[in-house]
Amino acid sequence: MPAPVTQSYDARWGYRDIDARRYERRRYGGLVRTLALESLKRAFGRALADVAPPGVVLDIPCGTGILAELLRGRGFRVVGADISPAMLEVAREHEGFAGVVRADLEVPPWRPGTFDAVVCSRFLMHLSPEGRPPVLRTLAALSRGPLVATVCHPYTVKQLLRRGRRALGLRAKQSQRLTRSRLAAEVRDAGCVLERVVPVFPVLSEVWVVVIRTAP
Repeated sequence: MPAPVTQSYDARWGYRDIDARRYERRRYGGLVRTLALESLKRAFGRALADVAPPGVVLDIPCGTGILAELLRGRGFRVVGADISPAMLEVAREHEGFAGVVRADLEVPPWRPGTFDAVVCSRFLMHLSPEGRPPVLRTLAALSRGPLVATVCHPYTVKQLLRRGRRALGLRAKQSQRLTRSRLAAEVRDAGCVLERVVPVFPVLSEVWVVVIRTAP
């Protein structure tokens, strides 16, 4: 059997030796980012409402473990997995995990249907449009229930302002954003069903939490 072919992208290599504590401070520190994180956690909570405790949830990639306490607080046993040793070093300090494992989510070491749910935060935007469906298929297959993931979308004030700047010939950040139709198409390409879209903060946040299941 040939070895799986994995994708190449900055997050796969760049996060392995990252200063994970500095990353966590910059990503989630300060009042605005702290409030954004709390909104994200509430959206994950709504998306996982149909998963009954005490199920086993895989958090992959778990990063520094920012979702661990939320998941444990809902009564789940949480397994954290990440490809980055630096991220896992910080994640191990969170009390929410039953255990953490170094693993590549594209070639996971678990059998299909091992977990009651799989969560995947702040990862899919690193992949190309062609690269997302295989990853969605792999992660959804690990779950007996839903795959709950974040995606970035364009339906925000920030995106309108960026378009305005470009229309005026000014520089504006170009970032991957998935429309609802594009998201649905990629989920179908993965052999999955898009069950729910949970906005984190309508109009202001560029993040959706989406609930995906393997198609019957």
